[in-house]
Amino acid sequence: MPKQCLECKIVIVNTSKQAPNQKYCNVRCKNAAYRKRKSKQSRISQRRSNLIQNDAIIYILRQCIKAKTVQILEGHTLDSFIKLIILISTKYGRKVNICHIAPVKGKGSTGLLHDRNIFHAGAYQNKKFRNKYYSGGLKIDNDQLLEKWSVTDKMSNNDVLLKIEEFLGDIVSDYIAVSPVRKSKRAQIANKIISRENCQTFDDLMERSYTELADHWAMINKKRPFKVLHKEESKYIAYMDSLTRFILYGGKRKSMLVRLRKILILGYMALNRISGSETYNKYFYVRYAYLIKTEYVEVMMAQPELWSELKDIIYDTVFEVLQGADLNINKFRKTIMSYLIFPEKAWQERGLQYYRENLKNPQ
Repeated sequence: MPKQCLECKIVIVNTSKQAPNQKYCNVRCKNAAYRKRKSKQSRISQRRSNLIQNDAIIYILRQCIKAKTVQILEGHTLDSFIKLIILISTKYGRKVNICHIAPVKGKGSTGLLHDRNIFHAGAYQNKKFRNKYYSGGLKIDNDQLLEKWSVTDKMSNNDVLLKIEEFLGDIVSDYIAVSPVRKSKRAQIANKIISRENCQTFDDLMERSYTELADHWAMINKKRPFKVLHKEESKYIAYMDSLTRFILYGGKRKSMLVRLRKILILGYMALNRISGSETYNKYFYVRYAYLIKTEYVEVMMAQPELWSELKDIIYDTVFEVLQGADLNINKFRKTIMSYLIFPEKAWQERGLQYYRENLKNPQ
């Protein structure tokens, strides 16, 4: 069988004694392959060093320290680990938190850090419901936690990361081989602060927000901090995206979640028409316009001054559903519909009523 060059894939034509061991057709291909290997090794090495400075990885480290074990990462594959990183890296603004279904510190159990056990939701609702647990999610019984995998808040981030790598096996090394690992913007400022203040530690600084670090750096330089003002979007889309993700997972609750999402679309369109409600998301219609029915296009609130009441009902209900609570979807739909009107439909009904009355009582 003809042998191909590993670099250019051309058939190697060689009659020398070394032909069976030859991998490349010439020195140029051999050198090109060597440079690629060195470049890949260098890239992977850089990604490995960036792990401890990456926002998503730092979040994972904090969660392990909070749970006091790296076993909250149990059951991961490379695919699920990548999904977790993407989910953690998705930002919806400061008013949105990453919330757990099975809580990290539950009754006799510890919630896992897995994409099927977390969702994005409002910070207010997260604080309001705290560790309340209904059903579902992923967790591990506390009597299954092993001392070998325990961590403490006295351990450095790097030590916790090493224990995670040991626990997950090849998953972390496989992850950095296929995914970019970028440094956090906070890491860049933290390193600048450390260069001027030796009393500060990198791990401690990374516990602080980007705004806090930027303000601290400005204070060191005796300058006014530079702030970019962004219009903060509504957390509505965070609930929509979380619902959509769990719909894709399927299961016995799928049909209820699908109906709930349709009701949320009506709520968004009605609230979006009221400027005071600040219900705006740049990509809402880009993602969900295909779900809007023609007869509902002109939906609006019957009493615009009740927008806050409607919004609270929607946010609280969806938060509890995502946490695994049961929902009487017909009753919920009836409640939401009581806040809404459909002008076009109302005019059609009035026209039909007028037509019937004129037929009964012709002039």
